[in-house]
Amino acid sequence: MDRDNLIQKVRSLPEDSLKEVIDFIEHLEKKRKTGERKKEKKDFLADVIGICEGPSDLAERHDKYVYG
Repeated sequence: MDRDNLIQKVRSLPEDSLKEVIDFIEHLEKKRKTGERKKEKKDFLADVIGICEGPSDLAERHDKYVYG
């Protein structure tokens, strides 16, 4: 689908449907901007992985360490 075809479809809509089209376009723009910001965010948890030491069997015996 090209832009001209899309414009023709929008022009053929009744006036009361235009608000929905505008809302949807704004939603897509917001989604795109949010996606761009997510790519820019730094993963702070990745920076702290492995900076402290703990028992080597923590994953296997977590109940022992959590519940005593």
